[in-house]
Amino acid sequence: MSSSSSSLCFSEASQTFKDKNITQDEYYQHILAHCTGYLHDEDEDSELSQPSSLQDTDPFAYAVQCFMKRKDFIKDNTPLEEAFKALDQQDVQTIQGAAAKLDGEQHAQKFLYQILALRALQLRKARVLKYCLDMGGFPYEDYFEDEADRVREDKDPLTFKVLEESQFRKVYPRKEERHDQGEGHGDSDISDSSLGAEERDRRERDRAAAAFDEGGGFPVDW
Repeated sequence: MSSSSSSLCFSEASQTFKDKNITQDEYYQHILAHCTGYLHDEDEDSELSQPSSLQDTDPFAYAVQCFMKRKDFIKDNTPLEEAFKALDQQDVQTIQGAAAKLDGEQHAQKFLYQILALRALQLRKARVLKYCLDMGGFPYEDYFEDEADRVREDKDPLTFKVLEESQFRKVYPRKEERHDQGEGHGDSDISDSSLGAEERDRRERDRAAAAFDEGGGFPVDW
């Protein structure tokens, strides 16, 4: 595994972006650089070997961090960067082209859909979210479920409609109202650790049942 002096570790990239000292595209570059196996001393010493605070403070960075722990790295993360650059403008055609470049790495392609869906949900980018959910083939983690339950029909009707009409909602029905905290969402008021035992058990059962074929009209390739 290699090390990069030009990219920031997970925690530093997350905090620097929140402090508005780097752009969103730069934030994506720093986080996504890890997907090829780049490792910083900070990552190895404190972030990959211990439970991460990023799950609560930056679920997107946390999702990439979990991918790193699998050590199933991507050869070239350029398609990921291309897809995320197209996210703000919801340029689905560019995203489709970027995903096609990962056809030879199905695990990478499905991972792209997973993290892009999460970020599209956080930013309320309904067209991109729908594309990712329709492609499917990836698991829905608790932080995705929590964020989905924060979407309000009166405030984000397009994103709400995409979620309610998706296969995701058939597996994970909407629960109690969540407080919509705007982009950043890291200060989540609900996490698995704060839930009751019954709710935690329900989530685990749902994830286990959905793991066989999750996401949309496209089944998982085993």
